[in-house]
Amino acid sequence: MIPITKLAAIAAVALVTGAASAEPLRLRLAYVDTPTQLAPLRPVLAERHPEVFAHLGKTYVLEPLHFTGSPPQITALAAGELEIGALGPSSLALAITNAHLDMRVVGDVMQAGVPGYFDAYFAVKKDGPVKTIADMKGRRAAINALGSPVWMELHIALQKAGLGDKDYTVIEAQFPNMFAMIEADKVDVVPVISTKFGRDFDVTGRYRTLFTSAEAVGPNQAGLWAMRADFIAAHRAVLVDYFEDSMRAVRWFLERKNHDAAIAIVQSVTKQPREAVDYAFTKGDVYRSPDLVPNVTAIQQEIAEAAELKLLPEAITLAPRYVDLGMIAEAKARLDR
Repeated sequence: MIPITKLAAIAAVALVTGAASAEPLRLRLAYVDTPTQLAPLRPVLAERHPEVFAHLGKTYVLEPLHFTGSPPQITALAAGELEIGALGPSSLALAITNAHLDMRVVGDVMQAGVPGYFDAYFAVKKDGPVKTIADMKGRRAAINALGSPVWMELHIALQKAGLGDKDYTVIEAQFPNMFAMIEADKVDVVPVISTKFGRDFDVTGRYRTLFTSAEAVGPNQAGLWAMRADFIAAHRAVLVDYFEDSMRAVRWFLERKNHDAAIAIVQSVTKQPREAVDYAFTKGDVYRSPDLVPNVTAIQQEIAEAAELKLLPEAITLAPRYVDLGMIAEAKARLDR
């Protein structure tokens, strides 16, 4: 018979061995557009600068997943096919109220309308029939997805101008196709969500801004990271590792001395010439928090306004239940110590 003390020692070795051989946690991370959203850039940065991602491949692995907008991510989150959603405020609200998911706001993706940075806008032809927002009555608008931040901003702006849902037509299209659609007179107004897409409009001299994102909803959280509460509870320690690496990555991209290397990464992913993406990570780009801190007040205000205009079935109070910024706080404490 093996002595109890020896059995205990064998069990301890087994526990250590089991922990050491545990598979890294799979984190599927949503994105819609890059370089506005950094998700597909992260694996390339990790390959070229592994020191930025100290925990990648050890406690977690990362899998960027492309979506046409934030609403389809709700289905993926509900089905357990996505761990980290890149949602807009309206999609977050719909995930909670319609899909009945217990979601948490956990970090910043990007913010629009922040003074001194790029602000998304809706473009129309200078010589076209739409001179004011009210002129959109009977016209066609392009969006990327129903329920997306773009859709919400369009609806809010048009409702404020006195137009109802039946007063105009909405057509879904991918962001890279927006310019071609308005050029072909298939729509009358299109969203321009980044300097990358704005270049096409600028060089022609034929377009102007009908309204900006900030004019529609004020400075806003255009994209936020959201996760299910049960997943956070089950993997919180590993998620802090991820946020530490992610915060380090965002700071690396924003560091001016890394600009050339950062743009080279963007080019390797987007296959675009430097002049098309050189704006990235400058004041010509959207704002990203170096500490991953989202503007919870702006998220709450947009949800409340959308509910008041009947664009959402009901309003929700985000804090404290639906906000968990503890993981990014712990990650920041690690980096800044």
